[in-house]
Amino acid sequence: MKMRTLLLIFLLLSGIVFSGEDISYFRKSFKDINNMVTAEKFLATEIEDNNIQNSVTIRAYKAVCKMMMAQYISNPFSKLSYFNEGKELLEKAIKINKNVENIHLRILVQINAPSFLSYSSEIASDKAFLLKNIDSAKIPNETKKDILKALITSGKLNEFNKLAKKYKAI
Repeated sequence: MKMRTLLLIFLLLSGIVFSGEDISYFRKSFKDINNMVTAEKFLATEIEDNNIQNSVTIRAYKAVCKMMMAQYISNPFSKLSYFNEGKELLEKAIKINKNVENIHLRILVQINAPSFLSYSSEIASDKAFLLKNIDSAKIPNETKKDILKALITSGKLNEFNKLAKKYKAI
């Protein structure tokens, strides 16, 4: 009986420690990925956002994290594998829920990916989508600000300067 009680307490505590996170956690944590350890921790974090659209967007963040892992390893085949796996997951997320955050993630990858990966065909349409939809997106203004700041600091997307000023991202 004591063993069952201890096991139950352990399982309950484990559930608390390893419980999932919502989209705000993933938005914040994504910005902190800067090495293999933080990337793996990010990928291992469970999703507990009950909103289906948010869950898809969290999966898009995880997909881009998977792609980013390629920069932390030296084996070229593993690099390509991580990138392609993440790309496939990102495209699936966008197919399920084409929203401002998911498109923002894809355009950032596209403008930073080496040309030999041939992952740049959606840049023009992604720019147009973001310019048209960011104001009306149902995300916090702080998230819009972060998105615009990321786009502007890339140095490759000056079309977003006006919106970035509006949201005080620059």
